[in-house]
Amino acid sequence: MLLNQAFSLKEAPRALFWIGVFLISFFGMFYLGLNPELIEKWYLVLVLFNVIMSGVAIFYITLSMKKLKQNTEEGVIGSRFTWSFIRIVPVLVLLPVLSFYLFSFGSIRDNLQIAEEQFDEFNLKVGGEVDELYRNTNNIAIKYFEDRIRNIAKLVNYFDAPRASNEKMQTVLSLLTTDFWACELKLYDSEMNLAASSKRMDSNCSADGFTASTDEFTLIAHFAPDINIESLTSRMTRFRDAAKDAELTLNSSIIKTRFLIDFTSTILLAILSALLIVLRMIDQLMRPMHNLSIATREISSGNYDVEIERDPKHKDMHDLIVHFNEMSRRIKLSREGLDTHNLYLETILQYSFGVIALNEKKKIQIINPVIGKMLQIDDVLKYTSEPYDAIVKDYPNLSPLFDYVEGKIESDSLEWNQEIELSLNDRNRLLYCQGAFLDIEKKSLGYVIIINDISKLNRAQKKAAWGEVAVRMAHEIKNPLTPILLSAQRLRNLFLDKLDEKDSQVIDKTTQTIIDQVASMDSMVSAFADYANTPEIRKTLSSLNTLINKSASLYDNHDDVRVDLDLSGDLPKIQLDQDAISRVLINLIKNAIEAKKDSSTLNIKIKTLLKSKDGLVQIIIIDDGNGFPEEIIDHVFEPYITTKEKSGGLGLAIVQNIIEQHDGQIFASNIKPHGARITIELSIIEFLKGDK
Repeated sequence: MLLNQAFSLKEAPRALFWIGVFLISFFGMFYLGLNPELIEKWYLVLVLFNVIMSGVAIFYITLSMKKLKQNTEEGVIGSRFTWSFIRIVPVLVLLPVLSFYLFSFGSIRDNLQIAEEQFDEFNLKVGGEVDELYRNTNNIAIKYFEDRIRNIAKLVNYFDAPRASNEKMQTVLSLLTTDFWACELKLYDSEMNLAASSKRMDSNCSADGFTASTDEFTLIAHFAPDINIESLTSRMTRFRDAAKDAELTLNSSIIKTRFLIDFTSTILLAILSALLIVLRMIDQLMRPMHNLSIATREISSGNYDVEIERDPKHKDMHDLIVHFNEMSRRIKLSREGLDTHNLYLETILQYSFGVIALNEKKKIQIINPVIGKMLQIDDVLKYTSEPYDAIVKDYPNLSPLFDYVEGKIESDSLEWNQEIELSLNDRNRLLYCQGAFLDIEKKSLGYVIIINDISKLNRAQKKAAWGEVAVRMAHEIKNPLTPILLSAQRLRNLFLDKLDEKDSQVIDKTTQTIIDQVASMDSMVSAFADYANTPEIRKTLSSLNTLINKSASLYDNHDDVRVDLDLSGDLPKIQLDQDAISRVLINLIKNAIEAKKDSSTLNIKIKTLLKSKDGLVQIIIIDDGNGFPEEIIDHVFEPYITTKEKSGGLGLAIVQNIIEQHDGQIFASNIKPHGARITIELSIIEFLKGDK
């Protein structure tokens, strides 16, 4: 399981992208400041770029904030730290940025104020200079006409004006106007009487006249407009008027507004870019921490197959993740070894001995299925975390076992072992109980109780002992039986016909008794031989229900006996020796009939069950007779244990041999109010394996 989970909802553009966006905005503003002629063309483009990028930044910031809130609610590692850091970042960014912003705005405002004062001073100086230039231009034009009138006055004086006649002076003035010395001339004497005048009719004379006076006359001249002088004065007039109307002004409000919009959008973009860069950096830092958190939770929940993806770009976190992955790998290997060990142990506990583990408070911590099967406890797992007395409350017949255990625990025994015999529902078991006190460094951990069913072992030991006895008896007893039998027969042949009637009767009776007893002993020895040397069985795939039907049918017409069958329909065919199993069934029915002591009808019920979970087929034979005497019920399958007068006591022992040859078990018990029950269990595990 490879962990590489992102911390953000959506992957925002990398930090270099936002650094590039900020640099484009900043240098764009700087470049426009150095090149004012580009402002009109590129100003709106720069502002629009800042607004769009700010909107994109706000979008990703909003997504990141939503995801961060969700991570905080889910308790993701690093989310609270991110919140704390984000609260600090705006303060760290805004304080210097706002300080720079206010300083820049103040500087521009002061510079604009100084520029306005300089422009006002410039306008005043330029206006004064233009007025002075205008006046000088007019003075030049006036001086020009004054010089011309003086020259005309000199010419008039040359012709002895006004002493000359008026006609002469009229002629002089006419010549002067004709020669374009003036447009109109008027000559006055000293008393300001008009002496002569002349005006050129084809010209427009100016209204303003220029005067030249002497003690003897006064000359007034009107000139025609001079194109050059008129052009110069008109231009100067227009220049003066234009200069006054075109005063240099500085629109500071527009400059301030543009500065606010441009600089504010740039600063906003810078702040948002910085926040996104911080979020990106925190994401790169918190992502490995988040993955470490998830991996730790996975390991704590039992998933040791977890590994975190390594990123060589982050050296510190890379080394930490490498060590974590190595730790996870070692834990996994250790866990696999422990799991294997536990599997071995669980397998041993499941198929070997019964085990009960108690804690220091004598509550059950471990109880394996073997205990349930051995002690016929239906659901052993429900007693986990319960005192072991709870088992005794539900199953009082197990009290001898747990009373023994409690006694050993109360006496503070460190170890104990004992054989204990228990009477279960349909059988008796001989158990070997072992126990030990567990402690580590003088700290009590509890107790371990191991229970082993040694019933089979006990029966095998007894069977081996009886077999050895049978062999010796067959050897030691059967050898002298033949001479005894031959001697008795020889006595009968020699003396039975030769003696008188009374003696013959004695010989006949005694020798016949010897022969009968020898035959009985020979039969007994033969039975022992059969018990000690059970012939090998020959298994074939057979139907158990069919064998039971055939055996029970032999007693259909038997008086005072009724055999009922309750056979399971889902019994599979199993490997059996048909003759041996039939002999077992007939022997068990015959024993039940022979054990009946009254004349009432004996009811026998034969039932078969399939226990697939346990891999068993059960044959249960129940009768309503007198049952087994309590004093022999634990030994009914041992040789020479019988309640019948004419029985050799080997029938049930041979039956047990046949069942054990089929890898089965047989148990005897009594039922209430009266009657006996024989339970036979045959294994079908091999059949189930073959079927699968």
